[in-house]
Amino acid sequence: MTADSAVSYPAEEVAERRTLLLGNRLFLSANTMLMLAMLFAYLYLRSQNYNSMWRPDGVADLSAIPMAITLLLQLACLVAVVAAVGTAARGGAVRVVTGVALLLGLAAGALRVWYQYNLGGGWVINNGTYTAVSEMWFGILIVEILLGCLWLVSMVTPGPRSANPAALSRHLGAFAEFWAYMLVLSTLVWLLVRLV
Repeated sequence: MTADSAVSYPAEEVAERRTLLLGNRLFLSANTMLMLAMLFAYLYLRSQNYNSMWRPDGVADLSAIPMAITLLLQLACLVAVVAAVGTAARGGAVRVVTGVALLLGLAAGALRVWYQYNLGGGWVINNGTYTAVSEMWFGILIVEILLGCLWLVSMVTPGPRSANPAALSRHLGAFAEFWAYMLVLSTLVWLLVRLV
């Protein structure tokens, strides 16, 4: 290792960390705009209630238990990721903890898919604007959760990122931000659809 590379490495590491955090936050900002567009569509269509087609008779209320289980799995995944960040800082077995987080994330995604396609009680996309907008919104959340799981897979599998503890810790920190955002967003969307 030359003196030049020893001096430039911390600067490169800082630039990589900033790039990762900036990219993650730009994605979350863009996603926030998408969610605000969905929120506007939901509330606008709710206020218009064209010919009483917002929520026709026969559309059941959302059930609380499967969604609560999904949100608890997402929370457990977030806790596991935060634990993995701490484990990475201490130089421990990060891949095991990250693997647990991946399993919890996949379980949350699978349960969310099952929940959406087994809503029953008139919950089909062409049964009023309430179900149409809600189903689209839930579908977007499913895609985002599964994309998050792909990000976790890239950290669990062997590769240059998982070989460098500092890089892995940075990616886990950014992922913790992403997953906390998804947990809060999923909870708010579900509460809005259930209560409004």
